[in-house]
Amino acid sequence: MRLLSFFCLIAMTVVSSCGDSSLTRTLPNVTGASGEVLVVMDRALWTGETGKTIRDEVAAVLVGLPQPEPAFKLLHVNPEGFREIFLAHRNVIIAHIDMTATEPSVTYTRNRWAETQLVISLTAPDSLSLRKIASENASAIRQRINDAERERLTAWLKNSAGKNKSIVTSGSGSYEIIMPAGYKSDFNREGRVMISAETPSTTQSVIVSFSDRIMSVIGCIELADITEKVTSAEVKGPDGQSYMIIEKRVPATCRSFRRNDIEYIEMRGLWTLEGGYMGGPFITYAFIDPETSRAVIVTGFVYAPRDDKRELLRQVETLMYTVRKSS
Repeated sequence: MRLLSFFCLIAMTVVSSCGDSSLTRTLPNVTGASGEVLVVMDRALWTGETGKTIRDEVAAVLVGLPQPEPAFKLLHVNPEGFREIFLAHRNVIIAHIDMTATEPSVTYTRNRWAETQLVISLTAPDSLSLRKIASENASAIRQRINDAERERLTAWLKNSAGKNKSIVTSGSGSYEIIMPAGYKSDFNREGRVMISAETPSTTQSVIVSFSDRIMSVIGCIELADITEKVTSAEVKGPDGQSYMIIEKRVPATCRSFRRNDIEYIEMRGLWTLEGGYMGGPFITYAFIDPETSRAVIVTGFVYAPRDDKRELLRQVETLMYTVRKSS
């Protein structure tokens, strides 16, 4: 199997204008590593139930990874220490008690002290209502942070790739995926393309393919079957005999959603080698091409036996969603 790798995005800073940035000022680049969140609150709140709620619910353990990993790496700072370099951190949660507040509130601000920055403010008149509002909005907060990280990664990937793309064609259908720095094409043939990056210790890959028949809809079971059909044919173990399948002992999760007027179905879980000893997390999604009525299936996976996989998978997922109709 061609082991795929990742390109280092640690401590990256991305210059990308979005949100409510003012044209009359120049903001610094964000600081911090991908997936980091700076939490600004009194130490008593942080070590108490409010901090526990943020750790357990906002940064909940991710589903679909082989080892437990939180959704984000949380860094705590007391309000009096929130100054200088901390002000430019990429993701900031400010939680404080304001006894003059009539009711709890949550606000989201982009580009407050740095470009592409996300600042989330939680305000409440007492600790009990502060904890409650953090819990009630945990899912939305998590989604906002994930969206901000995806925007930064997408900008970085596109700048890194320049005009480099890989195009897959089946009949009259043609789709493209950007080719970031560090990635190269494993193969590109009718109806299927695979790109990958590789380091000595980690691998990353994305496969884009078309279904071999016309379809009007695609469900979870069919998505799993198509994904496994593609990966078992294209991803082999070092011995050339073992092949990649979906790990059945750990149930995969599946969901449907709409994005940019496209109906997606997405699955997350673990892969393993049939007849081998390798494994890791994967994501696969599909949608129906309206012109050809064939499903476009995009599968990304990570192999990193000695490393955390959260950010590696985030990078792969972001790359997967750069797949677009070829012009």
